[in-house]
Amino acid sequence: MTNRIKYIILTTIIVSVLFTASTLSAETLEPFQLENGLTVILRPVPTANKIAFVVLYNIGENHDPIGKSGMAHLMEHMYVTAAAGETPVRDAQQFFRHYPAGCNAQTGTEYTVIAGVVDSEQFAEEIKDVAARMNDLRITKADIEREVPRVEQELTNMYGGIPMLAGVNHARAQLHPIPQGGQRGGAIAHVQTFTLDELKQFWQDYYKPNNAILVVAGKFDIEEAKKSIHENFSQISHGKSPLETHPKSKPKTGTVHKVKVKPVVPNATGVAAIGYAAPPPGSKEYVPFLIVYSRMAFKLQHKFQMGKVQPIFYPPFDDPTTLVLQTELTSEEDVDVVLEELNQRLQSALKPKLTPQEKRQAINMLAFLGTVDIPDAQWGENMYSLAFSIGRQYQLKINGKELRAAIQQVTDADIENLAKTIFAPEKRATVIIELEE
Repeated sequence: MTNRIKYIILTTIIVSVLFTASTLSAETLEPFQLENGLTVILRPVPTANKIAFVVLYNIGENHDPIGKSGMAHLMEHMYVTAAAGETPVRDAQQFFRHYPAGCNAQTGTEYTVIAGVVDSEQFAEEIKDVAARMNDLRITKADIEREVPRVEQELTNMYGGIPMLAGVNHARAQLHPIPQGGQRGGAIAHVQTFTLDELKQFWQDYYKPNNAILVVAGKFDIEEAKKSIHENFSQISHGKSPLETHPKSKPKTGTVHKVKVKPVVPNATGVAAIGYAAPPPGSKEYVPFLIVYSRMAFKLQHKFQMGKVQPIFYPPFDDPTTLVLQTELTSEEDVDVVLEELNQRLQSALKPKLTPQEKRQAINMLAFLGTVDIPDAQWGENMYSLAFSIGRQYQLKINGKELRAAIQQVTDADIENLAKTIFAPEKRATVIIELEE
């Protein structure tokens, strides 16, 4: 929901403090499972006064039934606004107001995250609502009538209404096309056809404990938290395993994709973007790729400005499938010249020989992946980011200590291999966003 209409600018992309290996004041506890399959990860932070509850489902856009693109996205809206347990129905604004310290609801390619941050004294109240949405979500026709237009608006913004989003989203669409007219976030024509019975069944089948990870981070008593979690979640029945991800379509790369858009925001400009499919965590290209990414992000840090086209897109947790380089494009500029400038950003990160300093820079810049221990004080009251990073590391099977060691072992040959594989010219998706006159 929130990530659909704006960029999540990772505050950790530029690390202002170079962390050294340090001992955390409180360690993340070993994950445990309830009998119904719910995975629980507790991260006590005694110095905090807030608690983040993050539920991560192993369900995302790639699990939408064929021909029903956007099912998971609309379900995300239903999940946080429909009545559940003792909580009455609410609209999106009421959802946001209920969590003044922060909240999130977004659907990725292979996950859905639902999160809220509350005062530590609200643990008992919040845990009941979190469990109720997994056990007693009451979706109605009125919920669909309210949320479908919101999803439609988000999709309109993603693919044109907000041009600085359109470059990334059209690049993703070229790199990761979805069969039968689907698209990332959903196809409006599909979303408009979903029935109440379909949505109820989709929730009943898949948004259940065996497909979920519950991460709790903040100030709480460990034993009381475990007891409360058992009391509220252990009686919830498990669901079905997620649907098989839809078959991958052939990427539409090697050509220029031009799109004319009608902005809904003031002072919009066109956008030029080049994108590449990012290697998944665990692949042999993943660690060298992270070094190339960190090289570019470090050089481009001065270009990050709120409300402006972001120079590089690669959120390792939110969307680890795609890397996009982009820039503003005016009608007076030569498109070929601008595209070559974007290409040079990449080439300048692929060609230089690696130095020990660059490896240290990558380790520190990727601290949120667990490559260094971040003291509790550094997280401050940002319990959501802490909980989300813990949960996504678990989902993606990223081990920070192993990743740190692997970065140290990357060679120049590994980087050169990326230029021939991941970043080969024929693997590039090129997108030009032009404004309607």
